[in-house]
Amino acid sequence: MSPPQTIPQHFSRQATACQALGSPLTAALLDILAGLLRQHPAPDRQLTERKPPDWAAKLRAWPGDPAADALALRVAGALHRVVLDGDADLAVAYAAGRLDPALVAGTLDRHSALLDQYLQGPPQTNDPLRSAILLGGFLAISAATGGCALALREVGASAGLNLLWDDYAYDFGSWCHGDPMTAPLLLRADWLGALPATAKIRLHSRAGCDIRPIDPRDPEQRKRLLSYIWADQLPRLERVATALEHAAIHGRPPEAIGAGDFVIRELAARPADACLVLYHTIVWQYLPADEQQRIAEAIELAGAAATAEAPLAWLRAETGAASDGAELKLTLWPGGITRQLAVVDYHGRWIRWDG
Repeated sequence: MSPPQTIPQHFSRQATACQALGSPLTAALLDILAGLLRQHPAPDRQLTERKPPDWAAKLRAWPGDPAADALALRVAGALHRVVLDGDADLAVAYAAGRLDPALVAGTLDRHSALLDQYLQGPPQTNDPLRSAILLGGFLAISAATGGCALALREVGASAGLNLLWDDYAYDFGSWCHGDPMTAPLLLRADWLGALPATAKIRLHSRAGCDIRPIDPRDPEQRKRLLSYIWADQLPRLERVATALEHAAIHGRPPEAIGAGDFVIRELAARPADACLVLYHTIVWQYLPADEQQRIAEAIELAGAAATAEAPLAWLRAETGAASDGAELKLTLWPGGITRQLAVVDYHGRWIRWDG
């Protein structure tokens, strides 16, 4: 069980982060929740005459690390789901940007079963704008391998929105990719620095995995994925909703399998006439340390056997030393040379290209 004050402090700190990331409504919501939780003593200090509401008792008794478990964002997701499900009072307050403690507490009282569902697992996000990050990497791989066809394998693919990256059109300001007249989605991102490699990308195949995949064909699962987007990020909500509608028709759900098992299997079955590309975006930190090691060792071992006809690439955008974003890195075999391609916004809104 977390020490007293840890839970309210976690909600306050997450509120500060949401404010800094341009989501004042979500920040206000979490500040209200922090205040409500401070009104109720921790479980080991509760008095019978001051019994907290059921939802507050559950949060106060959280057994793990609330920050590592993204507890505040689980609750924010549940409340956004209430809005998406049509709760008029909360929807009006969200639309007006005016929340009050009584409304938030009353909503949690009325929807305790839904809160329980959201407390059972961590938030899950899948933003197609991360494809803007990946595109530069795929161009770099194609150029470095002489136009070798790419067998794409995504780890942590969620609903598979970034498996369909080549269906989208892109506008980076200094350069464009794809046809916005025929694409289901035009993605805009700020491109800073040199232009990427010029290359033609040929696809061999694509597949993805997730420990809890989202089926974009299922309306309930689509709604759950949308609920984890902060409610005042309206352009992002529209972008993900559009991508989900497209994936429901043209995509296929990622396979429900652990990352390590998926990577090892795909490495063993890699094609002899294509470059196998293992890629992921903001996934590594959520994998257990032993699974990280298992994957890294399997890739290194497979890389040692890579050839010019069947190269191996590991493309990842993950948290690193950069203070303002994630690092996009590429390791390519034969050779096993790792280079940093860019520093990128976590959702893909900007790319600072190093090449």
